[in-house]
Amino acid sequence: MPFPPGDMVAAFGRHLHFKSLEQALCDRHPELADRVHFDDAHPQMHLKIALSDRRSVVLAQVRMGYTIVWAVIDPVLNSEPSVWPLDAPDEVVVDALHAAAWAHLTDVPVPSPWRWNESEPSDMTELADLLDSRGVHVRRVAAGNGYFPHGPRHSPKLDIVGGRDGGFVEAEFPDAFVRVSLKPALGWLVDVHPAECGAWGRVDLAWSLWRRTRPMPGVPRAEASVADIADVLGRGLKAWDVEVPCEPAGRGEPDPAEYRSEWQESLFADQAAPPEWLGDAGVDFGQLDEEAEPRASRRSPSPQLIKDTVLEQLTAFGFGDLEEGGAEQPIRSDAFHIEWHDRAKNLSTAEVQRMNGLAAAAGEDVPKRLIVITTAGISRPAAAFADTAKAFVFFIDRTADRLMALNSRARESLLPHTNPAERGLESW
Repeated sequence: MPFPPGDMVAAFGRHLHFKSLEQALCDRHPELADRVHFDDAHPQMHLKIALSDRRSVVLAQVRMGYTIVWAVIDPVLNSEPSVWPLDAPDEVVVDALHAAAWAHLTDVPVPSPWRWNESEPSDMTELADLLDSRGVHVRRVAAGNGYFPHGPRHSPKLDIVGGRDGGFVEAEFPDAFVRVSLKPALGWLVDVHPAECGAWGRVDLAWSLWRRTRPMPGVPRAEASVADIADVLGRGLKAWDVEVPCEPAGRGEPDPAEYRSEWQESLFADQAAPPEWLGDAGVDFGQLDEEAEPRASRRSPSPQLIKDTVLEQLTAFGFGDLEEGGAEQPIRSDAFHIEWHDRAKNLSTAEVQRMNGLAAAAGEDVPKRLIVITTAGISRPAAAFADTAKAFVFFIDRTADRLMALNSRARESLLPHTNPAERGLESW
């Protein structure tokens, strides 16, 4: 007897899985057992809870982009499906289905945390509840799940967000779009995208809470409660301490006759190519080389341009005590020691350890924290040591256009890069 083809085996496996979900749904929510039905006659298998003779809430496996996910779909035309990973526990997907159906049957909102597409209460769902109670439109909550559909409804794409980089809440205010993040290392961050600007800016959260500025981005979770964050957000954009550039700041070229230090003479003296290996740091250069102008026609960025870029962007990230320095120390800080690394070889663990020692010795009363600005990459062990040492490592590209993060603490400090208007589902 020939072995059945693979697609038949897969279909049989899906059938068994749906049958087990049907049983789990009836066992966990017996009050709706008479409304539960598994439809395997339709080409797209699905489990549904009937709301009436013609309306149901449905659980199905749906392809979004290149990924197959669980989707809970209700009969309201422009509602957003509740999307879950295919490996989500059975009790999670059947409880999500039940929560959506029960809300329709009882004519009440889907309860938290299910209304935020989360299976467990968290700081993020608590914050979303507080904002919602104040009339703020909460768009997305990412804590344990982080699966969101976007784009055209006939062919939606999938966003997978949050995870190891922490959770966030995204909300719409009358004059701004806001993302509140809770990062593992940095704590609370609040970023704002004003309606009249096409850029993100970071709220000085410590100043908004206590009228004092911290030297590094974020406010530790232990120092600010969820209610504190909700209170700050409730004050609105005009009360937040944030500057958002609506246009990129111009950077003039320095006078060629100005005095150049040894640091200035060495940094970017040659036209270095971008590092060959930055993948482990989460940097995606895409078609950087293909889109760049020919090598012979490119100019090295000036030391002044590099310094301005670094100072401007670190300040925008929330590093609060940086200021322009002199020839030998381009950027000064009481809390941080900044190392400029312009070698072609990737940073090694030994080199980061050496730099961290210099940072510790640079402090008067307490050791300084290390910030590294490099034109190369970094090894995985070196990045891990930098995280342990609470250091920040950034790569600056050959155009001196922007900083890119090379370790997880630096990555947590970056501003969001997506346009919030482009991350929702289109209407039918």
